[in-house]
Amino acid sequence: MLTQEQINTFKERLLKEKAKTEGYMENREEVYDEGELSHYDNHPADSGEELFLRERDQALTELDEEFLTDVDKALIAIENGTYGTCEVCGEEIELDRLEIIPETTLCIEHARAQEEAEHQTNQARPVEEDVLNPSETARHKQLDGSDDINQSTDAFSQVEDFGSSDTIADSEGNHDPTRE
Repeated sequence: MLTQEQINTFKERLLKEKAKTEGYMENREEVYDEGELSHYDNHPADSGEELFLRERDQALTELDEEFLTDVDKALIAIENGTYGTCEVCGEEIELDRLEIIPETTLCIEHARAQEEAEHQTNQARPVEEDVLNPSETARHKQLDGSDDINQSTDAFSQVEDFGSSDTIADSEGNHDPTRE
């Protein structure tokens, strides 16, 4: 069982971490408040870099928000007198675990179980599979293990059905190999 002195120490750490994380989030928001009105004169690489940086910062903000939610839960547990006990089984959380992750409200066993459950729900297939058909080769696979190659198409032709970067000059009959 944690002593009141240990609980106060953890509370101070949690409050400091909360303030620091909120400061990071505010600084990230301020960077994008001063934007240009037009991106007309920017090089495409500059626009791509800006998009990458915004997406990175958005991912960091989401992680920070999750962290702040955990910190708030731990602070509520301190106020309720349940800090240091697992919210699932009610067993005491090891002191070493609390020193490393003071915002935790789960024992190691239930934290692992929660992580595995989250990992299983995040196993969604890529959105590209909603658009593209499964490989024709796989579709025509015989029960005996042989492939019906005559009826299959390759993945490139499936993707090319949605468009390509070919120009009229690239089409058949318009290329004169003697001009090269």
